Amino acid sequence: MIKGVYLKKLPVHKDERGALFEILRSDWKIFKKFGQTYITVCKTGWVKGWHYHKIQTDNFFVVKGKARIVLIDSSKKKVMEFMLSDKEPSILVIPPKVIHGFESVSKEECWIMNIPTELYNYKKPDEYRIKLDEPNIPYKPWKKKKGW
Repeated sequence: MIKGVYLKKLPVHKDERGALFEILRSDWKIFKKFGQTYITVCKTGWVKGWHYHKIQTDNFFVVKGKARIVLIDSSKKKVMEFMLSDKEPSILVIPPKVIHGFESVSKEECWIMNIPTELYNYKKPDEYRIKLDEPNIPYKPWKKKKGW
């Protein structure tokens, strides 16, 4: 396990009208603070990754489809792989300095909602990208995929 990574199965409240998902609450232990909310869409056959943040914690929730999310602790060469989908609602907490990326493993694109702890700074983003074929990355399946 990588320190600070947490996967929480989310409560789903269902009745005859449909369902309600609680995605992130300020009274949950995993909540740190709110920066903003956005959705990123990943086409099947593409990878969005590798990158990390020095300050920001990410909170990923799959809104549509299924995603393979891979996390790497570069200091210990630990790799964790998660499969998240809209069928089994979960939130994945990714702490600062953990390298991460994801791909859609759906027939169609997947949509991931992120609720990061920091507001995106357009002039000085807290985002440090690493090439998919970087030799020091211990996860090799994405080496020849399309993406960044």
